[in-house]
Amino acid sequence: MGKDKLKLKSEEYEFFKDRLSTVSLIIEGLLQQHPVAKINPQVKDHISASVDELHKALQYIKENC
Repeated sequence: MGKDKLKLKSEEYEFFKDRLSTVSLIIEGLLQQHPVAKINPQVKDHISASVDELHKALQYIKENC
């Protein structure tokens, strides 16, 4: 959906951005720092990539909504 999407209240976007940031912090703090991720670079790389995608989503919301 582009700019012609259903408009939501600004509070909905603020709540979404807050939850997205919270989830990103949890993933970074609990999963990336977990010993399993530390000894398995491939696991840590996948986790890092997912966090990067969440940050992209957050940036998109900030710029377009």
